[in-house]
Amino acid sequence: MRNPFLNKAISAYATANSAVPPLVAVVRLYERAMVHLHAARDAAAQGRFEAHHEAVNRAVMIFAGLDSILIFDKYEDVAQTLRRFYHRLIVQAGSAASRRDPVAACDSLIRQLSFMLKAWQAIAAERGVASTVAGASAKGPHASVVGRTMDHAHGGLSA
Repeated sequence: MRNPFLNKAISAYATANSAVPPLVAVVRLYERAMVHLHAARDAAAQGRFEAHHEAVNRAVMIFAGLDSILIFDKYEDVAQTLRRFYHRLIVQAGSAASRRDPVAACDSLIRQLSFMLKAWQAIAAERGVASTVAGASAKGPHASVVGRTMDHAHGGLSA
């Protein structure tokens, strides 16, 4: 039986919204995870560990959702790499609060995610959807844009 919070996250990612291109959805999800990780870092720095935990959980839900929609039929090596990346982020985020320096743990996660966010932004620019991504809010219905229209490891990322 799955964790009810994970079920909620997966359900959110299963809702399709064809108004937003999949690449924009991926970039927005990475941006939103980044917002949560910054909030987690700030909360840890201020000794607000409950807020830290909540922010980390929100980021983990995004990573779990992205992992849950990977498609392995085509470009299996890319999907496997992304799966390992998401799982590593989930493990590191889950242990951030118990680390000697939770702020440094969050900074490490932010660096890793920042690298991948830039990569997805470059892919979006290459595919001609960068103008849609630029200035895109990380807030709003970010979870509803992924779903069945999203196969970010299947090569169907063109707008």
